[in-house]
Amino acid sequence: MADDRAVFAQFHRIEPNVRPSGTGGQLDEALQARIADPLFLLARQRQLAEFHGEDGGSPVGCSLTTAAATVDRFRPGDTGPSMPYPPGMPVEYLTEAGRAPDLADRELTLRTAARAGLRFLQQLAALPTGVQNSVTDQTLAKFPLVDGAAVEPTDEPEADPAGRALGTVLLAHAPHGGKLARGLAAGWHPTGLSPPQLTAFNQAATAWKSWFAAEHAPPAGSSWVRDRMEHHFAVEASRGGQRITLTAPEYPGGGAEGYQFDVDPAATAFTTTGASTRTVLPTRATYPGMPAERWWEFEDTTVNLPSVEAGAADLARLLLVEFANVYGNDHWVVPLELEVGQVHGITDLTVVDTFGDPLTLQPAGDEHWSLFRLGVAGSGRPGPALLPLLPRAAGRLEGPPVEEVLFVRDEMANLAWAIERTVQSATGAPRPRANETPDLTPPGPSDVPGALTYQLASSVPYHWIPLVPVPLVPGSAAIRFRRGRMTLPTAQGTVRTRARGRLLEPEVARVYVRDEEIPRSGVTATRVPVTVRGHDGRHYRWIGRRARAGQGEAAAGLAFDGVLPAKEATP
Repeated sequence: MADDRAVFAQFHRIEPNVRPSGTGGQLDEALQARIADPLFLLARQRQLAEFHGEDGGSPVGCSLTTAAATVDRFRPGDTGPSMPYPPGMPVEYLTEAGRAPDLADRELTLRTAARAGLRFLQQLAALPTGVQNSVTDQTLAKFPLVDGAAVEPTDEPEADPAGRALGTVLLAHAPHGGKLARGLAAGWHPTGLSPPQLTAFNQAATAWKSWFAAEHAPPAGSSWVRDRMEHHFAVEASRGGQRITLTAPEYPGGGAEGYQFDVDPAATAFTTTGASTRTVLPTRATYPGMPAERWWEFEDTTVNLPSVEAGAADLARLLLVEFANVYGNDHWVVPLELEVGQVHGITDLTVVDTFGDPLTLQPAGDEHWSLFRLGVAGSGRPGPALLPLLPRAAGRLEGPPVEEVLFVRDEMANLAWAIERTVQSATGAPRPRANETPDLTPPGPSDVPGALTYQLASSVPYHWIPLVPVPLVPGSAAIRFRRGRMTLPTAQGTVRTRARGRLLEPEVARVYVRDEEIPRSGVTATRVPVTVRGHDGRHYRWIGRRARAGQGEAAAGLAFDGVLPAKEATP
């Protein structure tokens, strides 16, 4: 028999108990939130400077008119001709990878040059076997792999043994790809080819040169200024008949930011001709720990502004706290999508507030002070309100430095030193130079009792390259440093120091460094391999140069005109 008994559920419900007086039991009186002390609110308004407000409106709409100039030229260095700017190519690649044409072969490592040369020999598969062997022999003889600077001189067997061994193994199998590219560009052809064979050779050479140019040919021109240890370059943009030149006078490498550019004095603000207008909705700018706008709102505990302690002289802290509490909610953000590869400028900015009143805004600043504006080259004055958006190397991958040189001052020796800690081996790997130091044991004291031994100069580490102070110009008291060489005494005779890396450029007869570029803290210059992917999906690989702060002064212990006492006689 089914159970027909009813089941009753019991629960409690909380309901507001409204006082019946006044409104007859309604919520009207509670929702009015009446204040019994209006003087308190007036005091708070005065404390927050609300009585000094010009209006009480908030922005609800924004009309923007923008104009843009397309970047179309790039100029490496301070002077010289400019070249067309390849669309989408990162500006860091153009700046850091560019080098002089006569130094292109020296930048290729032995392994990379051999791989490029072997690829060319593989392109000759269309030729008959006998002809292919003849062309290979002529190519190996004309463009040898280890001739020149690929492997260091043979009179110093302690230098780069790994690179020397690799060059010995590959010498008879692969030509030097860099030299081969220059030879083919100059019109070199092997001898003994029939017209059909010469046509096949030219087709193979053309295909290989296109591949080599895409993989290993650097941008033309070098922006590296050796006496300043920094990059100098410029980009040009055009908009109708107006041209704008942006110069980067002190680019250290690593990433080109907008604030590193100066605008030429002849540049002016963009006009509204050809400009585009759009209407956007402004949003309030917020940050973690921002003071709440409402009185009874719980604030974020990420930043506790009331706990910031500041004395009477801590102006920065006082300004920060005052700005956050008084003006923190007065800033708004206007979203705007801009195209990369152009220099943009706002020609008109009109804001509409909650009362429907339009207000046209002008750039902040004057001829003496500005915010977020480029400076005029040569004067430092604020320039026109322009925003350069150049193609940049986003998402870069950097490896460990393949070369590192520490520039230090030695006040005791009245010199500066370029300490080659690491240089790039012919194999492509970094090699520490301290491990390749020859035996620098100087001649010892005389064995004759009472005799004195004259020592012209003491010994210094083999990888310490001297930088000798010389006059900046003849007759000037200002100085600059010139790269020199040391003749070090050894027990077997003398040995001369020599720079090995690319930063000190040993193939250049005279290398100078400005005096102000080597402070007491020193400078560390490096060459870092970089790989990035451009906006078009193409890979860009190069070895960039960097300059950062050093590690202070150093002392090599160099002394001249020394006298060594004789050895004590042993009984």
